[in-house]
Amino acid sequence: MCFRPATVNQVDHKCPECGTNNLPEATMCARCFAPMTPLSEQDVAAQMAAKEAGMPAPAAPAAPAAPAAPSIPMAPGAPAAPKDDNAVYF
Repeated sequence: MCFRPATVNQVDHKCPECGTNNLPEATMCARCFAPMTPLSEQDVAAQMAAKEAGMPAPAAPAAPAAPAAPSIPMAPGAPAAPKDDNAVYF
């Protein structure tokens, strides 16, 4: 069997709506179909030159912090003594 390696888009052309990376000549996003303006030859050349110069790619956002553990519910308090208005105390 012959496996073809995945194609890698060399140029970043992200959709302004959903952030999907599209082909440089795309006029619509491949995922959400939002309208996009195609990249110019100058934009493509500038991105390729920056990548060849070894500029780091933008970092992915950090993962959100884990939620706190739920608290243990406390035992209910003792009920109050009933009030008896007819009680006689000596």
